Amino acid sequence: VKEELEDRFGKVDESMVIYMYEEWFEKLARSQNITRVIQTERFVEIELPEELSSNIKADKLFLESYNINPKLKFAYQNHRIKITLMLKPNDKHFLYTFVPVLELIKEDYFPENNSNEKSTNESN
Repeated sequence: VKEELEDRFGKVDESMVIYMYEEWFEKLARSQNITRVIQTERFVEIELPEELSSNIKADKLFLESYNINPKLKFAYQNHRIKITLMLKPNDKHFLYTFVPVLELIKEDYFPENNSNEKSTNESN
């Protein structure tokens, strides 16, 4: 999408890229029934719903998420997985970490959604 926008309108600035990631994050969070996201100056935390947390392969999620950002912290409380990223000045925007993590969950734990999107995208 970014390349298409640049072809049509020229260089896309960082604020526009972050806006696109915000929209992408919100879509992924809704599709996975994630309703709890906490953002402060020091950290961002998402809480996976109980149903997803109890059926997810947490070890695989942890290992693959480590490849995305080794600073991610995982906790299991009240039958829910919490994923936390501590924020530091000059770090990349947190969405650059959480969008790929939610994509990973989507690909591995909601494969039926992926096949629908692929067939829709292929027909366009």
